[in-house]
Amino acid sequence: MPTDDTSTRQHPRSPPTMAALPPGAPTSSLFAIRTTPHSGRAVFATSFILEGTLIWRSDDLALSVLLREYRREVCGHCFSYEHGRDLSIRDQDVGFAFCNPDCQAKWKEAQGPIGLQAWEKIEALVKGRSKEDAEMMDVDLPRPKKKEIDAAWDAVSSQAQLIRIARTAERATNADAEGEGVKVTKQHKKALQKALCNPVNPDVLSFCISGILHRYNHPSDWLKVLALAQDPTPYHNTDDLHAFVRSYLHLLAILPLPLLSLCTPETLYLWSVHDSHNSFGIRSLEDDGSEFFGYGCWPAASYFNHSCAPNIEKQREGPVWVFRAGRDVEVEEELCITYLSGEERKLSRGKRMLTLRRNWGFECGCERCEEIIV
Repeated sequence: MPTDDTSTRQHPRSPPTMAALPPGAPTSSLFAIRTTPHSGRAVFATSFILEGTLIWRSDDLALSVLLREYRREVCGHCFSYEHGRDLSIRDQDVGFAFCNPDCQAKWKEAQGPIGLQAWEKIEALVKGRSKEDAEMMDVDLPRPKKKEIDAAWDAVSSQAQLIRIARTAERATNADAEGEGVKVTKQHKKALQKALCNPVNPDVLSFCISGILHRYNHPSDWLKVLALAQDPTPYHNTDDLHAFVRSYLHLLAILPLPLLSLCTPETLYLWSVHDSHNSFGIRSLEDDGSEFFGYGCWPAASYFNHSCAPNIEKQREGPVWVFRAGRDVEVEEELCITYLSGEERKLSRGKRMLTLRRNWGFECGCERCEEIIV
């Protein structure tokens, strides 16, 4: 999974061309979405923009993950942080805390009745289980290629099918199940129990259920996700890949029945593919964002490319990202944010390059990185 905000790479001197507006792309009289030869889609000013001008407010949060270690300190809805203190409202059933009743109510409304049932099932699974020691992964290990990814998902297809049969039989009488040629055997039950005995990764489970619920609650928005830039090898290493595969089996075994049709390798893989280069880190709003709480995907916000010398400043206001001009911007100039955290912005060119290559897989071509150092 990604560790901070991502989009597509930045090569500002490449001539842009007009592109058909993708689903969910931001629209404004101040800018236009265009295609560049080197950095995919990008945002360009269509008029002179004064410093401080509001460029865009992105309130289209589609998926979010709050790392479990911060769940007691960070509001599940607005991501407010009380400097390490536990929040007063803790919902033990779903495993989230909230800064006030209004945030709790908004979060519950966004999840919907089926979503609340799903979070309760996941929390019941995670409680009392040892968390997988997977947070500190060696970033230097090779990412699984597409062939390895396909093989990992294919390896559990038979077990997954047995679990689906066992779960589907829950909503039918024995007579109905037999009439449809479905008979739950010890083999089916064994496949389900085997899935539940696998190691649990709460943060990967959160990613998966958040994505499934968004597709369930907002089916018309799925095209907005599919329109985002893709990373066909989104898993950091083999352990990360297998954590997702195990989470898939966990979810098949416990999710409310209405969600089973969306709990598929395709849905989970496509979320990883499109989230990997398009997520924004959820950080503390003080201390240059030194505290990293998790990440989320705001589709419209992801169209802003990176520069180490950005002309657009981004600021999170609760669950909304706000973009303003950090300086005067000329017509036809690309509107760029930075993917780097506060401390990372101060790194040398070589260290910035290493960070960008390691975390987002591209070579930065912004003016700051191409300056000749005498």
